Amino acid sequence: MIDALAKQGTLRFTDLSKAIPDISAKMLSIALRNLISYDIVRREAFPEVPPRVEYSLTEKAHSLYPILQCLFEWAKDNMSKKQ
Repeated sequence: MIDALAKQGTLRFTDLSKAIPDISAKMLSIALRNLISYDIVRREAFPEVPPRVEYSLTEKAHSLYPILQCLFEWAKDNMSKKQ
């Protein structure tokens, strides 16, 4: 989710669920709530009809992202190797 938001910028809930195909709507909602509470993801609701909500990374998350990229690369390199 953090990777998708870092690469694509601001996304709506349905766009996030498409970016992470194996996650259920319930688990995506829970993960978003947790990331919002830790000030990693920003939620912006627009007073429109129909309502529109967008998610983006906070400055705190942008500073964390390079570290996560290293972790993603390590996992990709090491998780595919047979033990």
